[in-house]
Amino acid sequence: MTYPYPQLNRPSFHWGRQRSTEPKVSDWIETFEGQDEIDFQAVDVTVLGVPLSRSSISASGASETPLAMRQLWKSFNPYHIEYDTDLTSLSVLDLGDVKQHVTDISLSHQYIKEAMISMRKYHPHTLPIMLGGDHSITAMLVKGWKASHPEQRIGILQFDTHFDLRSLEDNGPSNGTPIRNLIESSTIEGKNVWNIGLHGFYNSKSLKDYADTHKVNYVTLLQARKTGISNTVEKALDDLAKKVDAIYLTVDMDVLDIAYAPGVPAGTTGGMRTDELFEAIYVAGSHPLVQAMDIVCLDPLRDKSGMTIKAGVHVFLNFLTGFANRT
Repeated sequence: MTYPYPQLNRPSFHWGRQRSTEPKVSDWIETFEGQDEIDFQAVDVTVLGVPLSRSSISASGASETPLAMRQLWKSFNPYHIEYDTDLTSLSVLDLGDVKQHVTDISLSHQYIKEAMISMRKYHPHTLPIMLGGDHSITAMLVKGWKASHPEQRIGILQFDTHFDLRSLEDNGPSNGTPIRNLIESSTIEGKNVWNIGLHGFYNSKSLKDYADTHKVNYVTLLQARKTGISNTVEKALDDLAKKVDAIYLTVDMDVLDIAYAPGVPAGTTGGMRTDELFEAIYVAGSHPLVQAMDIVCLDPLRDKSGMTIKAGVHVFLNFLTGFANRT
C-alpha cells in the first residue's frame, strides 16, 4: 500500500512546523513527514484536499484551493477569541490530496469515492474535512460514505446559492448536479436535505419544482434572515437529527455575496455576508451528528487580495471551533 493509502498524494504544500508557545495554524496542523507507519488513534480530524474543477459548469480554478488554503494557514492563530476556544486541544492531520486524472473526470470521481471509503476504513473515528474542488465532489464523497456505512441514513446540510439539482442528462456529474445525483442514485432521500441560502435570480422554477416533488427542505436567505441565521440552522439540524444517523455538511462558497467572495466561479449579488456564514458554520460544527464536511467552489485564480480564500479558511476554523465545543 502506498501513501497512506493508494488514492492519495502527499500534501501539495506544507509549512515547516515551528515549536512555539504562540503557534500559528500552520504549526498546529500536522502532516506526514516521511513516517512509514501512521498512528491515527490520537487524531480527531483529518483534512483532505480534493483538487478537481474540470467538472465545473463554469470555468473554474477550484482545483487550486487546497494549496491556497494551506498557504494561508500561517496567517491564522488556532484560537477563536469570540468563543474563547483554543483549537490546539484538537489533533488535526492533513492527509494530502486525492489523486486526479488529467482528462478523465469519471476516473477522478472514482478516486474521490474510494478515498472516502479508505478514510472510513483506516481511521473511522476521525471527522473528515474536505477542501474542494468544485461541488461535483460532494456526490462522490457522500457515495463513498454510504458505501462504507450502508446501514446509515445520511442527511445533507447545504449552504448554497443554488439548488444543485440540475438534470444529470443535460449536465452529467458536474458541480450543478451533486444533490440530484445523490437523490437519483438512492444514496439519500430528498426529505433529508436542507439547503440554506437560496436567493435572487439564480435558480430556475423547474429546479424548485423538482425540490418540491422530492420533498427537499430549503430556506431562502430572506427567510433565514427573518428567522435568524442560528435559529434557521438549528431548526434544520433538529429536523435532520430525527430522521438520519449522520449529517454531511457541504459549504458552497458561492452562498456568499460577491462583495465578500469575488473568488468563486459563480459569484452573485445579494448573498450572505461572511459573518452570517461563520455563525451558521459554528452552529453546524457544534452538532454531534455532523460527521463530515466539505468546502467547495472557491477559485483562487480570480480572487482579490485573498479575500475569498481567507473566508474559506475562516469557515474551516469556525467549524473546528464548533467541533471543539461539542458537549
